[in-house]
Amino acid sequence: MARNRITYIFAVVVLLVLVYSYEANMTYVALYTVLALPLLSLVLTLISRRHFLVFEHLTSNDILKGEETQYVISLKNNSFMPAASVRIQFKANSQAVVADFSDQFISIAPYKSQDAAFTITAKYRGHYEIGIADIVLYDFLGLFKFNQPHKGTLLLTVRPHVVALDPLPLIVAQEGTENMKSSTFEEDYAIISDLRKYRPTDGYKKVHWKATAKKNELISKNFQKTKRNTTAFIIENSGMLYGSFQEVKPEAASALEDAMMQATVSAIAQCVARYNLCALYYMGSGLQEYSGDAAYLYEVACDIRFKNASTLDFENYLSSYTQMQVDAENVIMIVKEITTAVSKAAQILALFGNNVVIKYFSHSSWQPQDVVIELMNKGIHCIRVDNEG
Repeated sequence: MARNRITYIFAVVVLLVLVYSYEANMTYVALYTVLALPLLSLVLTLISRRHFLVFEHLTSNDILKGEETQYVISLKNNSFMPAASVRIQFKANSQAVVADFSDQFISIAPYKSQDAAFTITAKYRGHYEIGIADIVLYDFLGLFKFNQPHKGTLLLTVRPHVVALDPLPLIVAQEGTENMKSSTFEEDYAIISDLRKYRPTDGYKKVHWKATAKKNELISKNFQKTKRNTTAFIIENSGMLYGSFQEVKPEAASALEDAMMQATVSAIAQCVARYNLCALYYMGSGLQEYSGDAAYLYEVACDIRFKNASTLDFENYLSSYTQMQVDAENVIMIVKEITTAVSKAAQILALFGNNVVIKYFSHSSWQPQDVVIELMNKGIHCIRVDNEG
């Protein structure tokens, strides 16, 4: 643009010299034409600007870590004038996103469109903004430029993998432990224990239709009862740039978040497979419990955001949780590091009869080993996890 402006000024100066040196109709016409061209170029570009449309979408906005998706952009010129020059700059708001974006300089004929597709993948779990950072239209002479408003932003959700873990040290409900803390008895609809007469409170699922037809009266099924324990997950979803992690770079923080959530969903899958009821607790949910089957808990865990909160906020959350005395046989704490507050909360929960497991992610140089040894001597399981999960 600077070169075009210099060239234009040079052309005007040359024509002015010609006018003063050789006064003639042609020199005046040339001068006035050159002086009018910028105005004409500006007006035509403003017309094109009002009829320049952008459409974008992701072929899939919800993928697993490492999978690919396509970002597709369509540019359309609905004006009778060609878009002389358009520059499109793209954005992906994290170094965790890998894309083959490149700035596009294009010219689109009247009433024509142009499409482009780019491949995107993400190295870590998270939520990422994908799309256009800036659209700039240039006039035909290259003297002016206009930023074209574009507020649309696409959100790419990247989910963590569920991986096989070593068996977690959980307490399992056994026969003869009816009074055990938080043991829940549920009916196993696959196993019928006996038959009895129908009661008004029985649902249709309990009616044994063959026995009913044979005896000419409603007969219900009793199902075998099975014991299930509750495992509570306490997830530290505070910001990554606090405390011992204040020197962590954004990409390293994304890697740490990814490792924590991969460990969480993998532990949930193992607990559900071991017939445990699971409940999730994290900042942003208050002290509300999220419980359900593996698929539902996976969805909830994938949607957990790491907040711009300090470790102090998480310590206050832990304090509230321990005062609530949630009735769970097993408590799994997913934390960045074992702080004094984490250690204290774990010991209180253990005193209440919970089997406490701490999964922490800090480097050994940050984590005092004497704290870990002290907790393990008190029957609290401490498991260090690498950032690779």
